[in-house]
Amino acid sequence: MNSSLTKNRLVLTKEKHLSFKNSVLEIWNQLEFPKESDESWRKFPIGSVDWKELQFDPKEISTTGSENDDSILSAEIIDSILTAILKYTPKDYFAYLSLVAAANYEIFLLDEGDSFFSFEEEGDQPKHSVRIFYLQKGKTSKTQIQIQNNHTSDHLHMSSSLDFFIAEDNSYLEILDKETSDYDLYRFRNVCLLTQTDSHIKYHYYPIGGFRSKLFLDAHLLGKGAEVTVDGVSALGGRNLKDLDMEMYHHADHTTSKISYKAIVTDKSHHVFTGNLIIPPNLKKVTAHQESFNLSLNKKARAEANPKLEVLAEDVSCTHGATVGDIDEEQYFYLLSRGLTPEDSKALLVTAFYGETIHSIGFSEAVKLDLETRIKEILVGGK
Repeated sequence: MNSSLTKNRLVLTKEKHLSFKNSVLEIWNQLEFPKESDESWRKFPIGSVDWKELQFDPKEISTTGSENDDSILSAEIIDSILTAILKYTPKDYFAYLSLVAAANYEIFLLDEGDSFFSFEEEGDQPKHSVRIFYLQKGKTSKTQIQIQNNHTSDHLHMSSSLDFFIAEDNSYLEILDKETSDYDLYRFRNVCLLTQTDSHIKYHYYPIGGFRSKLFLDAHLLGKGAEVTVDGVSALGGRNLKDLDMEMYHHADHTTSKISYKAIVTDKSHHVFTGNLIIPPNLKKVTAHQESFNLSLNKKARAEANPKLEVLAEDVSCTHGATVGDIDEEQYFYLLSRGLTPEDSKALLVTAFYGETIHSIGFSEAVKLDLETRIKEILVGGK
């Protein structure tokens, strides 16, 4: 792990880590391994995974403890973070696998301004990680996260991770999450966003590569005036499958959430997006919106969008929408009539499809150009 903020990185002491894991194990022992008949896994071929080839036995999980110091934050804050993890980690097998099997839990105290973190995964053995990014009250931070898989053999392998982003009262946290995987990786990932009173999290997700990927993103708007915005672009080629489950949980009045996600599929790839807005009864002045736009560049590629609403309150404003389609033929022939080649015409339309999302993020032009380049490499001549 390389980070511009290693001075603000800590992991739990061995004693505290093992104590917390005892609580986790009580839940872990009650969880069942997921099946394709489960609603959240019905599009993911979990039943056909060769766990032996992945060098992973779902029935035998080893646990270890950290030996490092957690003195950067007060014991009270550490305990509040662990309480939040225990309360808001989804009851998903792989989320708890990360909690049980990770060698340590890394906690990053975010400073004002920009920060950059790079996490590298190497080798054939299964990787398990838990990362917590914590922004204190009243602070503003823009954080880039790069997860890079450096696998070089031809063997299938896997990773599971649980990432928490916690924004305390009156804070602003913008996250650019760039995930790069080799074409033999099974990635199981859980991301949790926690926003307190009058705090705002913007989360931009850009996954590239991989063989099979399952993401659960759960955002909890915990305090009055909290806001969460999630957007991003998936670019899929080859036989890549990405299955994204995103849920917004509103817990307080005057909260606002938005999901706006785009996917581009080519070759024989398959993208699944499921979004859910959850608003319990008795809440007031809640605004929630979700949209999914999907572009297919090959008849053998597939894209699916499944918007859901669980709205039990009345004083709310909720909308949702989804599209799945090919390149617009009228626009395509218009560009041809203006002298562009078929290749340039398609490239221009594809770039226009995802370009607005990239250029809306609050990072530098160099960062935006890098995102565009990564996507083009997948869609033009990639695997």
